[in-house]
Amino acid sequence: MQELISEADRRRAIAWAVALTAETHLAPDQYEWELLERYARGELVLDEVLRLLDGRVYHLLYRSQARRPFNRVDLACLVEQSRIWNEGHGVTGLLCYCSSGHFVQVLEGPASEVQALFTRIQQDRRHTQVQALSEYTSTKRWFGDWQMALAEAEPAEYYWLLGYLEAKGHNLVQPQLPIDSPHLTTLLREFSRI
Repeated sequence: MQELISEADRRRAIAWAVALTAETHLAPDQYEWELLERYARGELVLDEVLRLLDGRVYHLLYRSQARRPFNRVDLACLVEQSRIWNEGHGVTGLLCYCSSGHFVQVLEGPASEVQALFTRIQQDRRHTQVQALSEYTSTKRWFGDWQMALAEAEPAEYYWLLGYLEAKGHNLVQPQLPIDSPHLTTLLREFSRI
């Protein structure tokens, strides 16, 4: 095979490969498309694209219902188990729990690790009605300082938060309910950027 020496040759080869994979499972995801667009415009060279792909962070936002409400001890145990597992697998995130037994959680890290963890959560008998709300890939973690941050929300605050997160795709502005939790503020700020 002939070596592609110039960036122009590489750009043509990548455009050809992207065209061949269109509408297949090999087609680039949104993050990959953004990088390829930047590459095509000459903003990035191929080595930079590869470096950014290797360092990408996959974010998964989901909601679930506990089969029975968690007490303080159950919740502390869940968070501690999560922190230990997450530390060993490069996963960080935020768990928001409502006293009515509802969860909203953001998991972030390598896509394979986050997806494997989400599969475990879907099979966890402590949860029901597990539903992915959003998937996003970026270059940075939103909760990099926390192996698993915990935010506890009152029902009104939780339902407002959930309503906002679920309606995000419908271009709604952020509702005006005060959120004091720095963890939830971070979630809202970062989620509004995607």
